[in-house]
Amino acid sequence: MVGKARSSNFTLSEKLDLLQLVRPHIRILEEHTNKHAVIVDKNKCWETVAEQYNTLGGDRPHRTAQGLRTLYKRLKESAKQEVMLRRHAQPEYRSNISEPTRRIMEMIPHLLRRFSLPRLREHANASFTRSHPK
Repeated sequence: MVGKARSSNFTLSEKLDLLQLVRPHIRILEEHTNKHAVIVDKNKCWETVAEQYNTLGGDRPHRTAQGLRTLYKRLKESAKQEVMLRRHAQPEYRSNISEPTRRIMEMIPHLLRRFSLPRLREHANASFTRSHPK
């Protein structure tokens, strides 16, 4: 069976560069509607990001828009998991988040609200209600 060759793993600097290139397009890329115009805009953004990424040079392999899009999706997923784990960790470990996670949380501060587990969301609402009575 012959298929596509697997790309090399992304380095930390490649991940951080991708996040920097995505930042100006965050409003479009984080739009969650299924409208044709939004999909077209997202595809254009990813093509632009891929062009910019591949012109950064160095010893990096060429990356496709789809490959960068997948990496971005995985970085977001990893950030959600990392933050959820840190939430339940002992206090001295809570502040030790990775650089990609920190940058994603700066770009998408509502990430936890949208993706947190319902039980944690209920817990947060109960805590808010107790600390902010009507």
